[in-house]
Amino acid sequence: MPRGISRSGSGPSLPVKRKHDELTSTIRKPTVEGPPLKKQRTQGPDATPQPPVKKPTTDPSMHAVYDKMAHEEMLKNPKYAALVNDAAAASGGKPVNVVTKDQVHGGMFYTKDNQIGLRPDLTGPKRASVMAFEATNVAQQKKFSKVTSDAFRNELNGALGKQTFGGDLNARRENFAMGMERIEYDGIKRHHDVMKHGIDNQGWPKEMDRFGKRLEGSDPSFKSYWDRQNVPDAKTGKSHSDVYRAQFDNIHATAQKAAAEMKAKQGIK
Repeated sequence: MPRGISRSGSGPSLPVKRKHDELTSTIRKPTVEGPPLKKQRTQGPDATPQPPVKKPTTDPSMHAVYDKMAHEEMLKNPKYAALVNDAAAASGGKPVNVVTKDQVHGGMFYTKDNQIGLRPDLTGPKRASVMAFEATNVAQQKKFSKVTSDAFRNELNGALGKQTFGGDLNARRENFAMGMERIEYDGIKRHHDVMKHGIDNQGWPKEMDRFGKRLEGSDPSFKSYWDRQNVPDAKTGKSHSDVYRAQFDNIHATAQKAAAEMKAKQGIK
């Protein structure tokens, strides 16, 4: 059984409780202390001034207490505990921090910071479910890294005038996004397995199994999942797969720069 989450090297390590931490709130509403004042047409010098309105906090650990409690409760599920152990092993013992973070999607794993970001509007069982899903992404870091490194080598070869695989630039971009999404699909199937065990054996809320119905109904295959991941968000106009397309473009640009530096050193124009 993994140790406490606030200790180094114990799997997802969540921020410790701070002064402004709350349990389940999203962005807090402004509050005013004291009784409300009646509106008056005129206000003399003896009138009580209106207390200043407190602004909502932007403390990124605003959900830290809830995240910590949810994680510790979920560790009672042996399949979740195994997932956490895999995530810790994939991170080389480096703790994974879970924080509240504004972003396009509800949950994202940031490899560079070894950090799971959860949007502030995620609360309750859905928040715990997304946190567990991002842990599957952490556990699959080696798979993500292989797709990324293979793409870089391919793009570098192309920039150096060598043979490339996967078609033209647009086709290679799509192949990269599809490869990354396939890994996530495998994570979804594992997430469903973990959630189902918790629901059946630990009394977890049914809504925590976010993907069960989709896997059994609309997304029984990777193809249907891939199609869904390419539906643009109504607000941003970007789909989930667009995140990986942008990542590929960065890889391509990095490979082009590396090739140019190599050619410069060799005196090749």
